[in-house]
Amino acid sequence: MSLYGRRKGLLDYDALHQTSLPPNAPASADAHDELQDWSSVRKARPADYLLPASQKWLEHLPHDVRPLALAMHFPRIVNLVAIQWHDRRACAEYFEELLIDRRGGRRGFPAQVQRELSGLRNYWYSQDTTLSE
Repeated sequence: MSLYGRRKGLLDYDALHQTSLPPNAPASADAHDELQDWSSVRKARPADYLLPASQKWLEHLPHDVRPLALAMHFPRIVNLVAIQWHDRRACAEYFEELLIDRRGGRRGFPAQVQRELSGLRNYWYSQDTTLSE
């Protein structure tokens, strides 16, 4: 399952990217030719850097729960947590997906990142539950 948008209730980043044939692509069976440039139909890679909104969100967190190692090693995850922070259902599901291995055999996060995620989740659960559902 993709980290970006395959879960119900999460933004579907894949839908934001054009997946049709490039304008110069032939409509015939020759479209699979090795010389065809398919780079324009590839899905974009997720932002692997902190977005400005995520940076602002981090700055508003108490110092003792700021996930700095997570931001350094996995900024795309910080971006998704920041986007969903006020959505009680989606953020809870995302924390569960991050912290519980349902696929088996995953390597997991480094110990520091794991601690930060757990602390951030605990802080999130301690916040006002009247946020959007």
